[in-house]
Formats: sequence, C-alpha cells, structure tokens
Amino acid sequence: MPEKPGSYESSGVSIERGERAVDLMRSAVGKTHGPEVLGGPGGFAGLYALAGYQEPVLASTIDGIGTKVLVAKEMGRHDSLGADIVNHCANDVLATGAKPLLFLDYVASGRLDPEAVAGIVRGAAEACGSLGIALIGGETAEMPGLYGEGDFEVVGVCVGASERDQVVTGEKVRTGDVVLGLASSGLHTNGYTLARKVLADAGVSYTDTLGGLDRPVGEVYLEPHRAYVREIEALRESVEVRGMAHITGGGLVGNLPRALGGLGARLEVGSWEEPAVFGLIRSLGGIPEDEMRRVFNLGVGFCAVVAPEDAERGLETLRGVGCEAWRIGEVVEGEGVEFV
Repeated sequence: MPEKPGSYESSGVSIERGERAVDLMRSAVGKTHGPEVLGGPGGFAGLYALAGYQEPVLASTIDGIGTKVLVAKEMGRHDSLGADIVNHCANDVLATGAKPLLFLDYVASGRLDPEAVAGIVRGAAEACGSLGIALIGGETAEMPGLYGEGDFEVVGVCVGASERDQVVTGEKVRTGDVVLGLASSGLHTNGYTLARKVLADAGVSYTDTLGGLDRPVGEVYLEPHRAYVREIEALRESVEVRGMAHITGGGLVGNLPRALGGLGARLEVGSWEEPAVFGLIRSLGGIPEDEMRRVFNLGVGFCAVVAPEDAERGLETLRGVGCEAWRIGEVVEGEGVEFV
C-alpha cells in the first residue's frame, strides 16, 4: 500500500509493523504467565501479585547487551539476543540473593522488522520460561533518524524478590573463605567493542573458523549469555553462600570485589578452563593480560563465596546440576583481586 503524504508512515514509523510484531510474539509471551500475572498482554503496565513472602525485599536491574547486536546484524541472526538479555538481567538479580520473578523487554530500531523483533522476544520468552520468570511487558520503538537502517538496541528489566534475611550482601564473607567459579559459555554480553575491533583489525570475517574454534567465529561470538538461576538455587540449598558476583563488564577484577564485603581475593591462574575464543582475541589483538582480565570474564561467568569446609560439597552440587565449576581462589585481607 503506498504511503499517504503527511502520514506517520511517510515519516518512517509504521503502526501496522508494530501491531504485526506484537501479534507475532503474543503467544510466546503468554506462555510465561502463571496465576501471579494479572491480566493479559497489552495493558499499560504489567501486573504481578507478589505472594508467599513474610518480609519481602525487591531486587531490580536494567541492562542492555551493547554492541553484541552488531554481530547479530552482520550474521543475520537475532533470536539468541532475547536469551542474552534475560539471562544477563536474571543473573544480576540472582547475585543479591533474590529469585528473579518478572521481566520486561525494550527493542528499539530505525525501521521495525516485525519478524526480527518477534524473534528476539520469542527468544526472551523461551529463556524466561526455562527460568520460571514471567515476561509481563515490553516495548517496541521505531525511531528513524535516531537509529540507522538495520540498527537496533535491546534492553531488559528484571525484578526479583527475597526474604530480608536471605539477602546476600557479602557482609558474612570472612578471610579464608573459598571463591567458586562457575563456567561461562563464552563472551556473554560484554567486551564486544574490543572483540569486534580485534577481528576487524586482523581482517578476520565472522564466517571464518580459526584459533582452535570448532565453528565460525561469528557463531562463537553469538553464543548466548548463560543463566545461573537453577545452579545457584541448588547451591544455596546445599551450603551457605556468603557472597555472589555476576562477572560482566570489568571481569573478575571489577566484579568479584563487590561480593566480598570490603575484603580482597587471591585467584589462582590456571585453576579454571578458559574457552578458546579468549585465546583467539588475546593473540589476534596482542591484548595484554591485565586488559583481558579487566574486560572479559575469561571463562568464569559467576562466582560464589563459601566457607572452606563447604567448598567441596558446593562443587559437587554445582557439577551435579550440570554446571562445570572450580575452586579458583580464596578471600584475603585487603582489597581488590590478585592473580597468582
């Protein structure tokens, strides 16, 4: 249908494309709703009935997946981005000791592609469903002039809850406690500006397979961010967890201290397995080790701090639920993270 002069469509925004995107994602979103969700998709705000807590504390976070969207654009693949943003935000809530309960997404673009947006939201809905999280709302925004043709951005909000006495702040961490590292699935959602630049400077295509990788580098870069909700739930049922850290931008250096209650950590180099993609980035770009540690998770996506006597039982629990994990260091006096 030709655009009418003076219409919203002629300025670059299509109400019809937006409605089609909503129709395509409606069923997937609805499948994440349990009796706690009041009303169906399409309201002005999502309603969630919080029940079962004596003294509830809410935990909330908002984040994006940054320039990983540019890799998805180059590869023509979008579905995994939904899992990226859900899992990233759920892990942030989890690190406080709260259980992630509900999620909202925001997808903005220069020209809305209903199928691509619906693919992202369906991916988010599937990730929510696997974690027991309700996807209760979202927004798709078409903003020509602000975003270029084919450009888009993905943002998520997650809210969780905990009993007040179950909140994990790091205040119970003591010198000599053990740091357990849970395996990441790769880059997760951080460091992509540097990771992309390394490939561009070296003339490497996303379709190339090199550096010990078992598939094209673009597919490795798009590996979804891992969620740790089920694993940490099992761990906390098994042992006391005194501190937790989601290892995102800033790596172990920037994130682990946030879980230590003012203490420091000494980490043993080589005590965990590093995915090959980090070696590729390090060698292709000539990136110094200090910078690698400051930017990337290097194979550890989440940390839990436990008492020394609980370390082995904690590792057995994590491995029993399918999560590779290692004893990577200990808590020490002072501040910051030391690698030995």
